[in-house]
Amino acid sequence: MPLHISELLEPIPGSAPGGTYLRYDPVYDRIQQARIEEDELPSGEWQTERRTADYALVVKLAREVLASRSKDLQIAAWLTEGLLKREGFGGLRDGLELTRRLLEEFWDDLHPELEDGDAEFRSVPLDWLGQYTDRAVRLMPVNQVGHSLQDLRDSQQVGYEEDADTYAKRDERKALIEAGKITAEGFDEGFNVTETAWYRGQVGALDGALAALEALDSTCVGRFGSEAPRFTPLREAIEEVRRTMVQLLERRLDGAEPEPVPEEVAVPETEGSRAEGAAAGSAGVPSVAVPAVFAGPSAASVVAAMPKGRGAAESSIAAAARTLRSESRSNPGSYLMLRGLRWGELRANGRDLDPMLLVAPPTEVRTRVKSLLLEEKWEELLDSAEEVMATPFGRGWLDLQRYVVTACDALGGEYAVLGAAIRGSLRSLLEDLPDIAAHTMTDDSPTANAETRAWSRQEGLLPEVAEDAEDEMLPPRPRPRQDVLARATELAKSGKSDRAVELLMSEAAQERSPRGRFLRRTQAAALLVEAGKEAVAMPILEQLVEQIEQHELERWEEAETIAQPLGLLYRCRVAIEGNGSSASGLFERVCRLDPMQALRIGPAPAE
Repeated sequence: MPLHISELLEPIPGSAPGGTYLRYDPVYDRIQQARIEEDELPSGEWQTERRTADYALVVKLAREVLASRSKDLQIAAWLTEGLLKREGFGGLRDGLELTRRLLEEFWDDLHPELEDGDAEFRSVPLDWLGQYTDRAVRLMPVNQVGHSLQDLRDSQQVGYEEDADTYAKRDERKALIEAGKITAEGFDEGFNVTETAWYRGQVGALDGALAALEALDSTCVGRFGSEAPRFTPLREAIEEVRRTMVQLLERRLDGAEPEPVPEEVAVPETEGSRAEGAAAGSAGVPSVAVPAVFAGPSAASVVAAMPKGRGAAESSIAAAARTLRSESRSNPGSYLMLRGLRWGELRANGRDLDPMLLVAPPTEVRTRVKSLLLEEKWEELLDSAEEVMATPFGRGWLDLQRYVVTACDALGGEYAVLGAAIRGSLRSLLEDLPDIAAHTMTDDSPTANAETRAWSRQEGLLPEVAEDAEDEMLPPRPRPRQDVLARATELAKSGKSDRAVELLMSEAAQERSPRGRFLRRTQAAALLVEAGKEAVAMPILEQLVEQIEQHELERWEEAETIAQPLGLLYRCRVAIEGNGSSASGLFERVCRLDPMQALRIGPAPAE
């Protein structure tokens, strides 16, 4: 159903044209819950029962709210996402245009309201729209059968049956197909039944979406100034899909072979999709043996030619490293080849490290590699770790380097040379990018956990620093999501704890990973406890502790991450229920996990 923008721009009847703020209204939660869609992951400590989004309900409820109850940018952002999912790029265009006009026509009455003239809080929904809907754009169909851009890349990896002319190629092709990747023949079938008029319509809609985004960006710069949200990821995604559509349209029109599809890293995150599942792999590290980036012809029917471009080169490097490693697992050559590739990407801008390059590995990958370390399966650990190193996940995950060096030290003998080579390569990286160990990856997890940082200093790879200085090493991060805790803390200190908690809970709802939501909700609960609102914090903390138990997070998550909600729940129970046995049990767990936190929260309760 087309969006009638004018109907949604009618002022709300009454004294407030922007209506009321519905953040705590049930309809807000209904929309939020309807749009949640989880990753379709086969394993992993954070896995929960998969949910699929109901975007029809999202669109219905959001339209009703904007038309009759509230002019709210968060609702508009969710409506834009829903329109994209339901109506394609034309829906995206309409949603962006609606958002721009809300800013222009209701600035003084929009929700979220300005905070003492500060527009930062108001920009959060727009930042999310600009930075976290790019994946949804890339998952939209590029033919009428429903194949996405990721399916096109997958088909290029799988290739044609006739080109699998060796046992090794046939086995590799079979494994890719069994992993759910589409064949080149399958993509060609979808392309062949797609009408030329459909491609023309898609290119036109994408042009409209780009124009609407540029207009929205210009309005935001004028309204928000230095606090203006970033739309670069969304813009790049639209442009990339448009290039592909144009190439396919040209092929349809004149039969000429189009240009290669631009490469793009596919990062697994929590909005479930078939493409993300393919990029993330199926079960454990071996499934990410083929990097998630691949550049080749923009139609599967020309894959028979040698693929060109960076993505194909990366695939070749990964394959060459795998071959060299199979011939001699202790030879440093293949290991340094992969680190030269991935760490070269980090060094591309000198010391100005791009945090978006620090792609976080999926949970099942972390769990698989850490399990091999704990089980002391050293040779298998080396193979699995190097398959991860070949992908974008290996760029910034410094824990992986500790695992590899630990395996080399344990194996000894000829592996001592390999261990020394990895240490030297890592030392060089840390000299060039001294702050990387203090960065976080795209899911807010650290590039190097506390154990890895301590190991790095012990090995002489990192300079000795005082423990309290580590917090000062944190690098600049994209605003506002990364700075939201500092902003919330400022609000709480100024007596606006309700607004601070609201900000953090809103951020938790926008987080794409279960881990990210866990951390944000823990932060919100901490502010509630500090504000003396233990009764409000306790249900949140009890739910977090249930997650800890359900996913056995103590086995692999950092101890301080687990200890914080346990310690907060202990404080709540002591304040509300007194020193009972349940509080005592919590205190004992905190003591075991993080003794320093146990000292901060007070003595053990009396029996």
